[in-house]
Amino acid sequence: NVAVRIYDKVWSYGELHSLSNTIARFLLEKGIQKGDRVAVLMNKSIYLYAAIIGIIKSGGVYVPLDSKAPPLRLARMLEDIDPFYVFIDHFYVSQLEKSHQYLKLQLKTIFLDNAKYKDYEKIDFEKATVKIIPNFPSLSSDDLALILFTSGSTGIPKGATITHRNLYDIIHWTITNFDYGPGDVGSAFNATAFDMSLADLFPILGSGGTLGVYPEEIIFAKDILQLTYKYSVSKMFLVPSVLTSLVDSNLMQQELLTNLKDVFLGGELIPVNTLIKIMNLLPHARFHNCYGPTETALYVGKYTFATPPNLQEKMLPIGFPIANNRFTLDHTDFLAGENKGELIIFGPQVGAGYWNDPEKTDKSFGVNEKGERFYRTGDIASFDPVKGYFIHGRKDSQVKFMGYRIDLGEIEHVLSTLPFIRENMVIPVYINREVEGLKLVYTSERECVKDILYKLKKILPSYMIPKYFTRLKQLPKNQCNKVDRAGIKEKHGKAIRETDNNMDIIGTSEP
Repeated sequence: NVAVRIYDKVWSYGELHSLSNTIARFLLEKGIQKGDRVAVLMNKSIYLYAAIIGIIKSGGVYVPLDSKAPPLRLARMLEDIDPFYVFIDHFYVSQLEKSHQYLKLQLKTIFLDNAKYKDYEKIDFEKATVKIIPNFPSLSSDDLALILFTSGSTGIPKGATITHRNLYDIIHWTITNFDYGPGDVGSAFNATAFDMSLADLFPILGSGGTLGVYPEEIIFAKDILQLTYKYSVSKMFLVPSVLTSLVDSNLMQQELLTNLKDVFLGGELIPVNTLIKIMNLLPHARFHNCYGPTETALYVGKYTFATPPNLQEKMLPIGFPIANNRFTLDHTDFLAGENKGELIIFGPQVGAGYWNDPEKTDKSFGVNEKGERFYRTGDIASFDPVKGYFIHGRKDSQVKFMGYRIDLGEIEHVLSTLPFIRENMVIPVYINREVEGLKLVYTSERECVKDILYKLKKILPSYMIPKYFTRLKQLPKNQCNKVDRAGIKEKHGKAIRETDNNMDIIGTSEP
């Protein structure tokens, strides 16, 4: 059966199995031990998917690296995990080489495509076809399967660790409850370092279906739709902002989407207007709002919309916990009688913590008196007995933007190191409760937007760089003489008028 399809090129399960076995045997022959990390910085290709499976087969831990990360950020992630090997292809070799100036360790790097780089090791797949892996490692369900990096408040990304049990439980639940099978085609649209890419990959390959790959150059609605038609996609995992762009393009052809069975949305709030339009256009498809932090593997909550929501609904539910997980609300920080609290997740999908960071792990993870492992999400939620849980925001400075989880404190930390910035605060700008961009409110001796952008682009990925800038003589303070964060959010975080769009170029100054 066809396992992977990229445009008109297809690879069978036999070919994928052989390629991944070759990679696994290579790592075993090089001496990989259970739990050793293997970093992957690659374009979407058959070699990428073979690498992911091969690393896990070898007992190693798969660590996808963000292809949008600047060299310094990339170096910090590599130093944190100290990889046994780094798998790259010719698309990102120069990016990896630029990070070397910041590295204190020597990397073992290997090419997994056909580019001819003499200075790098390479696997010759044609001469090393492997059907059986000798000395297959003995793995337990508590062994690590992968590490996913997410934004951290100290300026250094933190690695969320996911075990084989975490991953298996949600894959098995998804396949069983959404009727995955050999006739399905799943869309591999999400970026490799984004946790939703795992939802693209594992359920479809775990059920004998075909993975329809959307290469990195596919970013416009017209091209996304053309591949969706071409592949006859039946299962899609998307961030709502991508779905909005598809709906707003007015290019969707209902008659070419009759195979689409399930659309899973997650990573950010779903615009009600978008959901109403798409459900009316595709009444045969099921739409699911999926919820789950990176620390809990793919998703742990789900709400399926039986009918399009009402336009007056201000919030859409995340539903109820799935796959033997459960939720509770910690009302400690809220007024008595208010039906809100921090959402805490218990269950088999709670990850092992943060890589190489016991302090942050102890702060967010724990075990109760019954021996149940739990994770404090930082999400403020409420419960409705009919529709389940609703998310109202965060108790910290994290936001979701373009599907990425961003700790605004990380951006502020980087800005605080710039000598020409005195004070700064980064806030989300909302339009219809959806984050439209990030705004920097700051004080400085002079106008310095261009200098700020120049510095940030060297350290942070593009989705973490503010789009709007407001320079003040001083940041307002509250009664405790601390920066009035609530007041600044209220005044400067409101929807941007169309006439204000020049702010992303020149910024604004206010008294």
